[in-house]
Amino acid sequence: MINTVSVCFSYETGLKNCLTLRDMLSAVELSMKPIIKALYLNARGFFLKTLSFFLPRKKPAPLHRNIENILVIRIDRVGDMVLSTPAFRSIKAAMPHAQLTVLASPANAPILANNPDVDNVIVYDRFSSLQNKIRVISEIRSRHFSLAIDLYTDYELKTACLAGMSGTANRIGYAAHGREIFFNCQIPRIEKDKHFIDVTLDLLNYIGISAQSSSPSIYISRDEHTRASNWMHEKGFEEKKIVAIHPGANYETQRWLPEYYADVICLIRQKPQLDVILFGGPSDKKVVEDILAGVKSNICVYIQDDLRKFLAILSQCHLLVCNNSGPLHCAAALNIPTISFMGPTVKEQWMPAGDIHHVLRMDELPCIGCNLGCCKIKTHDCMRLIRPATVIEVILKGMFTNNGDM
Repeated sequence: MINTVSVCFSYETGLKNCLTLRDMLSAVELSMKPIIKALYLNARGFFLKTLSFFLPRKKPAPLHRNIENILVIRIDRVGDMVLSTPAFRSIKAAMPHAQLTVLASPANAPILANNPDVDNVIVYDRFSSLQNKIRVISEIRSRHFSLAIDLYTDYELKTACLAGMSGTANRIGYAAHGREIFFNCQIPRIEKDKHFIDVTLDLLNYIGISAQSSSPSIYISRDEHTRASNWMHEKGFEEKKIVAIHPGANYETQRWLPEYYADVICLIRQKPQLDVILFGGPSDKKVVEDILAGVKSNICVYIQDDLRKFLAILSQCHLLVCNNSGPLHCAAALNIPTISFMGPTVKEQWMPAGDIHHVLRMDELPCIGCNLGCCKIKTHDCMRLIRPATVIEVILKGMFTNNGDM
């Protein structure tokens, strides 16, 4: 008996030591990533800036009155496209007779459907074959754009490269670690601690375009509205206020806990005048399953395979509860009130503007705003400490209705 207990104790101790070592290695890896990234970006910036000395000197950005055909590059995520719609509106207001073409991704191109400010959309799939990419670039070059605007605000090179390969006479975008080598007009650096929308609008100031409005926009057609209304009728939602739930997010650290979402759904459904639609994208099936495991009754679930249908259904809802993600910005563009959870990202850059939106964030945490995809201290406190009771309190106060009665 003594030998058995000793063996078990040794095994458990060894296992704990292994786990501790693994956690230490994981922590070291997380701490090294920013250092490696900084070294790479600094080296890249030095190389590309040195190379730029052999290129023609940059010219002043052209004024908008001399521009007739514009290409705007926005091939990243859905939320980024939504937040760029004020820039499209400002461009079209300043140059109503100019043709505005947006280079979009397969994921975010549907956002532009029915948008009166966008004349053409070219879809560029970064995961497609080299042959298809060459075909798209050839199409861009054949259109002889007067100006290419790269709205990307981070350090990656892909959109700057596309601007460089477009053959456009004038190319502008933000400078970051050598990206500017692909632009031939004098360009600014990004001002920190500004909202994403304001950063995109600031770029337009360099060609003499002033902001018309900072409100994002999505346009639902009459047919889309009718189909969504029929869908809601089939689900029996006519007499209730619908709370949409979307638990998806790009990074793990941006996700509120599935069990918390389940608790909120259960509490909402205790109110006879309320009901829930649980949304999710194709990559959210696991988290949706985890939420359903904690819900004791049947609820309406829609795993979206059609972004336009999701937008139309969302436009019929009274409130969206979600993470800091694309659906949050879609709801804001549709003027749907939101409750969102914001963790490691920069609050000032991403929070929706307006009194109808409520952002829940643990601002007092020392690690808040780390901007990491994985929690380096393994607690996930920025999400774990936001409790379901807080969300229900916000909903039931009726702060998102005109008469205060939910």
